Amino acid sequence: MRPLILVVDDNTQLLEALVDRLEAQGWRVSSCADARQAVLQAEALRPALIVTDIMMPGYGTGLDAYRALRGSAELPKDLPVIFLTGLRAEEIRAAVPLEDPRVRLLHKPAAFSALLAAVRELIGDPPKTP
Repeated sequence: MRPLILVVDDNTQLLEALVDRLEAQGWRVSSCADARQAVLQAEALRPALIVTDIMMPGYGTGLDAYRALRGSAELPKDLPVIFLTGLRAEEIRAAVPLEDPRVRLLHKPAAFSALLAAVRELIGDPPKTP
């Protein structure tokens, strides 16, 4: 089965674009628009990777979701996470757990090629479909 990527962003246009482009590369993709749904979907769907915005309204940030996911008994402690953010590097670097080898940080607007490289680095290429 093809790996599942969970994409989380409150910007609907960006969310749809990421889903479309990742699916076109061969991954299965699920999406949601807030951190609370990210935790619920991750625990239910067990994705191979999460791509999440940091600043989102409602339940909390992508960092809050990350902490909840790392504390979840339902998920592996090394679930890969790619953070996407529009915040300046000096504003966010101290908050993102870059010491975690399964975490990457990309700044918006990130080139899709950079996201694709990070995805492949963390979970490899999707399997070829016959």
